[in-house]
Amino acid sequence: MAGLDAAGPQAQPGGGVAVRGRWIGVILLTLAYIMNFLDRQILAVLIEPIKAEMQLSDTQVGLLTGTLFAVFYSCVTLPIAMLADRWNRIRIVAAACFLWSFFTLLTGFAASFALLAVARIGVALGEAGGVAPSLSIMSDYFPPARRVLAVALFTCATPMGLMLGVVGGGLIASAYDWRVAFYVAGGIGLVLAPLLYWLGPEPPRGNYEVRPRGDAMPFLAVARLFIASPTLRWMALASGLFAISANALVTWMPALLMRGYGASPQQVALYYGPVVGVALMVGLFASGGIIARFVGKSARAYATVPAVATLICAPLTGLALMSDSWQMVLVWSAIPIALLNFPVPPALTVVQNLAPPEARSTASAMLMLVLNLIGIGLGPLLVGAMSDLFAAGQGKDSLRLAMIATMVPVMVLTALALWMAGRTIEAEHAAAEHNP
Repeated sequence: MAGLDAAGPQAQPGGGVAVRGRWIGVILLTLAYIMNFLDRQILAVLIEPIKAEMQLSDTQVGLLTGTLFAVFYSCVTLPIAMLADRWNRIRIVAAACFLWSFFTLLTGFAASFALLAVARIGVALGEAGGVAPSLSIMSDYFPPARRVLAVALFTCATPMGLMLGVVGGGLIASAYDWRVAFYVAGGIGLVLAPLLYWLGPEPPRGNYEVRPRGDAMPFLAVARLFIASPTLRWMALASGLFAISANALVTWMPALLMRGYGASPQQVALYYGPVVGVALMVGLFASGGIIARFVGKSARAYATVPAVATLICAPLTGLALMSDSWQMVLVWSAIPIALLNFPVPPALTVVQNLAPPEARSTASAMLMLVLNLIGIGLGPLLVGAMSDLFAAGQGKDSLRLAMIATMVPVMVLTALALWMAGRTIEAEHAAAEHNP
């Protein structure tokens, strides 16, 4: 299989890609990830007009934004990641970007729940080829000591995509129609995909590793790596739990502001989008920066810093969602939203650090599998089902209560899982450094 790898044989550590080309790759991969998350989340800000037009229930909304996406995303994430451990990763990401953008555009033509479901499944199948190969590429653009900051920068694409999706989608839908927002989002991705294919450099695999790169590891060998590692098991669980809260928040907050507090689509676009986008970016940068400062003293910082942040986030989230107006919801949500994203850079970095170079795409995909099946699959659906359950007795407050009842307890469990990962992470990092 080594002959399929366009990166060629193992180069000297840090070689293979010029600094300029490396940053071109970072920019293009980040732009692709922005569009990945924009196309995934744009449905959330447009769901109220779509729901009204197609007479959807909150449970159906949860299926569209969560479960259906997660199931099909997860079905192909691992096979694509295994291919990425054997073949040119940049080309895989470019092809994936084209696919998810095409189905985003088709979403604008949907006229029923079934057609919406088919389009969103197509988006999921395309987006499954984006994150894991990109993380593998990023790990070969930067040395181990700089990876957490590089990953933090890369993952800032998620709040940027969310912010652009909310602001752009809301304003376009208000000025024209919700369908036009999907046409625009899909069209941008269709232009970006060939640019990534032509201009994105593929680094040598294992670019900063001392030992020679081996052949790509089979799936079962990578699975055993996860099963044998307490740190990876707890980090994967923490990631899945984190994603329940995160996806519940970004999926249902626009609907809560409009339905529960009377905010207009324009107000949600102009105020919620920047608040949530900036807060999530601050959280990602703060997480990467704080951990980078302390991780030299102890690898436990990868787990304890996000554990403390998530534990503080739980009560603050509950208090924010109990505010009396949509403006105060946004004001009091800013800090917990920033803290909510603290687990992302360390979880992704720990997988890159503990997995061998020839297994990083597959190992990242396993983390994403847990994150998506638990987080995306359950978060929006649980809130939607609980909202329908509470609707008879609580009226417009049903969605707010459903969000609190789902998110706050899960945040506490996330902190506990991260703390458990911290008990073994130091010894496993030391073993990985001494036995590469």
